[in-house]
Amino acid sequence: MVDDRPLADVDRERVVAAVHEEVARWGIDRFDLGSMAHRHGLDEQAILQHWRDPETLILDALARRPGDGEGPPDTGSLRSDLFVLAVRMATMVTSVAGRKLHGGHLIGDTRISSVEIRQTAWQDRANSLGVVFDRARERGELRSGVDFRNVLELLFAPINMRALYTGEPVDDDYCRTLSELVYCAVAAV
Repeated sequence: MVDDRPLADVDRERVVAAVHEEVARWGIDRFDLGSMAHRHGLDEQAILQHWRDPETLILDALARRPGDGEGPPDTGSLRSDLFVLAVRMATMVTSVAGRKLHGGHLIGDTRISSVEIRQTAWQDRANSLGVVFDRARERGELRSGVDFRNVLELLFAPINMRALYTGEPVDDDYCRTLSELVYCAVAAV
C-alpha cells in the first residue's frame, strides 16, 4: 500500500539523490532498490510506502534532475524559449552529476524491460515542456503540424552528442546557434 501522506522534503531529497547516484553508478538496468537502501542507509520498506515500486521511484527521481528546479521557460517568444531550453540542457548534461546520470540512461539491450522506463521518463519530460509550444502556437510562431517532441529532440540531441560523446564545447554561442537553427526549421514565418 502506498502512503499518500507527503514525504518530508529532506527525506524525499535524500532518496532522490540516492537514486541519482545509483543510476549514475549502475545504470537503470542494474538499479536495485534493496542495494540502494543498504548503501545509503535508507529504509527500503519506508521507500515503498511512498513509491509503489522501483520503476515509479526511478521515474520520480528522473523527473527531478540536478539543476532542473525551474519550470518551462516563458520569455514571450519561441526563439528565446528554445535558447533557454538549450542552455539549461547544456548546463545539466555538462555538470558532473548530469553527465553521470545521463550515462546511466544508455541502452545496452533494447529487449529489456527498463527501456520502457527510459521512454516514459522522456515522454514525461517532453510533456512537461509542451506548454512552451502551446504558447508558441497561440502566438502564431509555430508551423502547423509540428510535433513538439520532435522539436525537443532536434534541440537536445546535438547537445547530448557534444557533451557525452565528442567532448566539444557546449557554450552559450553553440546553444544560440543550435536554437536558431531549430527555430528556423519549425517557425511559422
